[in-house]
Amino acid sequence: MTPAPPRPSSPLRRVPKTVWLLLGVGALILVPFLFFGEAIEAWFAGLASPEAGVARGVFGAVLFGLLALDVLLPVPSSLASTLCGVVFGLWGGFWLSFGAMTVSCVIGYGLGRLCAGYARRLIGERENALLRLFLRRHGAPALVALRTVPVLAEASVLFAGLGRMGAGRAAWPLLLGNAAVSLIYAWVGDAGRSPDAMLPAFLGSLAVSALLMAGAWLWRRRLG
Repeated sequence: MTPAPPRPSSPLRRVPKTVWLLLGVGALILVPFLFFGEAIEAWFAGLASPEAGVARGVFGAVLFGLLALDVLLPVPSSLASTLCGVVFGLWGGFWLSFGAMTVSCVIGYGLGRLCAGYARRLIGERENALLRLFLRRHGAPALVALRTVPVLAEASVLFAGLGRMGAGRAAWPLLLGNAAVSLIYAWVGDAGRSPDAMLPAFLGSLAVSALLMAGAWLWRRRLG
């Protein structure tokens, strides 16, 4: 009796497990924002209005806390960073946004390192080795470039921890990206004194991130 030919495997089975892990991390970040993002933006706008009568120090603490927990909460970080410039001016807004975003990166990277063992068992040794190789070759430019991209900014920091990218190697691109993004949003907020100037801030931060990524790539190439 002729044996039946093997059944073709499902296309979904051929998708690398790392891709499913990336989609899962992205969903954990995106889904709460889809449910609560609009309500949080409305709450931000009400809190920033003069009628609310919120003290500047209290408002600054709220902005810092929400931006610092951006990796865990559905926070509209572009709006929050622009409000830093609106309320505290260019340099005050810059340092407030930069400090909070850096704390958020530390939290996200730490969570990734904490879950690295579980992720390795989930995707297997082979894909884990490929992930670590990718981070070693392209991790720094990717972290800089994704600082302005919603969801992927947070996911990239988590994956840097999951792939056990060295803390020192992850720090400098994150600090550069955070500084560029914070400076642009704070400048737009200070210049317009309005949280509505989101498009020029977003486009400007994208341009700066692209320049930083190109600089990182050229520096790696020069070093061989």
